Amino acid sequence: MIIKIHSRGAGSGRGPVDYLLGKDRDREDARLIQIIDSTNFAQKYTSGVLSFAERDLDEHQKQQIMDSFERVLMPGIDKDQYSILWVQHQDKDRLELNFVVANVE
Repeated sequence: MIIKIHSRGAGSGRGPVDYLLGKDRDREDARLIQIIDSTNFAQKYTSGVLSFAERDLDEHQKQQIMDSFERVLMPGIDKDQYSILWVQHQDKDRLELNFVVANVE
C-alpha cells in the first residue's frame, strides 16, 4: 500500500469532490463541500489516496483499512467530530481509496 497526501487544499471543496465523484454525481456525501467552503482557513481540506497493487480487496478488508487509517490520521478525535469522504477508484488496474477531509473539527 502506498499513501499519498496531496499538496492541495486551498481552493473550493468542489474541485476534489468533482474529481472523486464526477461532475454529475448523485451521492448524498456532497455535504463535505458545504463544510469545506464555509471555512476561512488557508488550507480548507486534506486529500490523498491509499493505493494498492491489488485490483481489489474484499469489502471487510477495505473497511478495516479505512477505519485504521482514520484512527492514525486523527488520533483522539471521535468519528463524529470530523467529516471524511471516501471514494474507490479502480480505473488504473489497481485499487485506490481516495479521501477528502475538511480541516475543521
